[in-house]
Amino acid sequence: MKKLLPLLGIVLLAACAMPQTSVRTGSVPPTLIVKGAPAGAILVVDGLAMGTASQFDGNPKTLAVLEGTHQVEVRLGSNVVYKEKAFVSSGESHTVKVTAGSAP
Repeated sequence: MKKLLPLLGIVLLAACAMPQTSVRTGSVPPTLIVKGAPAGAILVVDGLAMGTASQFDGNPKTLAVLEGTHQVEVRLGSNVVYKEKAFVSSGESHTVKVTAGSAP
């Protein structure tokens, strides 16, 4: 009986382990790819600077964003060289093509 009591205690403690949970949405977030941005240009999405536009050229890096409509700008210094309103949905990649004379 004395040997059975500690064994029962171990079994009860093992049964009280914390549950493990994980959350998966099953959907791939939409992404933005920037092509043709001038050297040193900054990518701005919804008023927030994301970094140099050239780093999000899709090879290999893209910018993951939330699903919905976004105001996308490419700025060189204080000048906006490209501006668009883009809608992206789950799993979609939207390519921002910066061309000469595409400023607003």
